[in-house]
Amino acid sequence: MSAFDFDLELPAAWPRGAIAAQKAVREPSSARDLQSMLSTSGALALHVDPNGRVLEASESSAVLLAFPMEHLLQASLGDLVASDHRDILAGLLANAWTRSSARHARLRFTGGLSESRWLEVTIRPASGAEGSRRLIIFGYDITEWVRAEQLLLEEAFVDPLTGLGNRGRLRQVVSERILTAVRHDTPFALALLDLDGFKRINDTLGHDVGDALLKEVAARLQSCVRPADTVARMGGDEFVVLLTSVSSETAASAVAERIVHSLRKPFTLADCQVRITTSLGLAFSGNTQPLSESSLLKHADLAMYEAKAQGKNRHSIYTPLMERQQREQFAIEQDMFDAVQNGEFTLHYQPIFVPKSGEVLGLEALMRWERPGGNVPPLEFIPLAEHNGLINLLGDWALRSACQQLRCWDMAGKYFDYVSVNVSPVQFRHPAFVDGVRQALAASGLEGSRLVLEITEGTLMTDPEHAGKLLNELCGYGVRIAVDDFGTGYSSLAYLQRFPLQALKIDRSFVAEMHDSQHGRTIVLAVLSLARELGLISIAEGVETQAQCDLLAENGCDYAQGWLRSPALPTLELERRLDAGILTLHR
Repeated sequence: MSAFDFDLELPAAWPRGAIAAQKAVREPSSARDLQSMLSTSGALALHVDPNGRVLEASESSAVLLAFPMEHLLQASLGDLVASDHRDILAGLLANAWTRSSARHARLRFTGGLSESRWLEVTIRPASGAEGSRRLIIFGYDITEWVRAEQLLLEEAFVDPLTGLGNRGRLRQVVSERILTAVRHDTPFALALLDLDGFKRINDTLGHDVGDALLKEVAARLQSCVRPADTVARMGGDEFVVLLTSVSSETAASAVAERIVHSLRKPFTLADCQVRITTSLGLAFSGNTQPLSESSLLKHADLAMYEAKAQGKNRHSIYTPLMERQQREQFAIEQDMFDAVQNGEFTLHYQPIFVPKSGEVLGLEALMRWERPGGNVPPLEFIPLAEHNGLINLLGDWALRSACQQLRCWDMAGKYFDYVSVNVSPVQFRHPAFVDGVRQALAASGLEGSRLVLEITEGTLMTDPEHAGKLLNELCGYGVRIAVDDFGTGYSSLAYLQRFPLQALKIDRSFVAEMHDSQHGRTIVLAVLSLARELGLISIAEGVETQAQCDLLAENGCDYAQGWLRSPALPTLELERRLDAGILTLHR
């Protein structure tokens, strides 16, 4: 029998040459035939002693490892295998002896090679002459396979558009950084950012320009960080920056500010300048327990949306309060769906009065949520309702209820000139909005002139052409339009002539300052003068003191509302105050 007459089991995926060589060593043959087959296959075939020293080797082994045969027969496996794989080899040799079974592994061999080769090897114990112990090593060159695998792996971790790492790469890097942070107490920070208004660029200039912008953003991000930091694209216009070994929140904030400032500069794309801003959230490794990629990203995401809520074009740092607020908002949003079914939403009415006499002329209907666990302020639930779409249902209900209630008071002998209802921007853009107003009037039998819709400046100017069309339709039913929170939104006054408006409501922030601040007083007086010149009714919001009311009356303000006269009241309480003479209707 030949020295290389052995029986091995090769992995099914091995090339046919390796399988042919395997069959050859299983079938009875001469040593010369076997050596010829092994050499043809290019396989590795060795006998080694328990210490890994080479006892016998095929010619193909010497060729494969670029090691002269005389040197190969004086070497050990440790001399042939790459240094970082010697521990793996030692474990394989030990297991082969103790378990007396074939062991398979993928090892990197250096030998006499200018560059290493990867071999898939099988190791198993065998008995030599006179019962001596030895191991049989058989291996096949899979270097090209490994390189192809590595290339595919690298491509799987790369964002094809920007060349940055992708979510998979980020997960890998963060996991490594977490281990380092835990072992050596080296904190790091994660920054999550997206581009404010990126969709508008895609929609206006096209996706090719949007893609070009993302590439430029990737380049700027890399220029803002150190070589040791990692920049990755999560998808869309969302990027992540891993800041390694940050000494403090101040240091990380400095990098965040550098990023925000860099992206604020114009981009030259498609022969035009494009400007964009970013909102960025920072999370730190010391602010999360247990430490994980998902928790860090969640915290950075919360901080990013806090930056957006604060006006965008800035960065924000995660605090535990953000997470508590998110949980509370989520609970409120979930309860909101049941609240609609359970009738927990009601309307309160705030009197609108004549400043000189205090007589009540009209009412503003204000939505309230009487939640069993405690009332939820409109400033909390209205934005959530706008986000989840319930505002259309709630707004339609408010219109119907306010119109119906005004008719009920008519029949009870309590005549108000009008009721005003706030209109959300989301509700105003809904295709069925005008039809909903028409149906509310028809169902209640209320004249259109007794319904006033309060719409903000921003709502009107988001799409002026569409807004003008809707307002003209509404005016066709006799409905009157008031600009709510006047002076806090759109900076141009041209829309006052463009749209069919009937009233301006002066924002409470100006009213609050008018008595103690010359600046605030000047603004209020200017709005009152503007309303008179344009033939519009003026209504001051947030009137809380008699001094404010007197000043408004002296300067010709038509109507006012605020806590000086009355807060917003439930229906029964409003009726009680009218019956008791606390509130007096305007005649």
